[in-house]
Amino acid sequence: MIFYGALALFLANFVLGVLVQLQIVDTKPFRWVHHALFFAVFVSAILAVAVGFLEEAPYRWALLPVLPLFALLPRIRAGTAGHAALAFTALIFYATGLVWTL
Repeated sequence: MIFYGALALFLANFVLGVLVQLQIVDTKPFRWVHHALFFAVFVSAILAVAVGFLEEAPYRWALLPVLPLFALLPRIRAGTAGHAALAFTALIFYATGLVWTL
């Protein structure tokens, strides 16, 4: 169940980032929301990986690579191709984990 919560948080943050990049949403007045949500995404991914290994859940190997991606993501400037590439790569790992849990 924790994987689905982590996935939902990630998708919410991913969609928010895409909407900001497409200038559909302006987060300048409340930029902290995206940062707070990213913190929740990172923590939930750590917990999901830990629980996944404890329970030998099938998603654990797919989600493990997002941890270093999330550690690197804040160091790559938002709005750049590198930031988008890291986020999209994380999306692929989450999607893989979802397929493996079905």
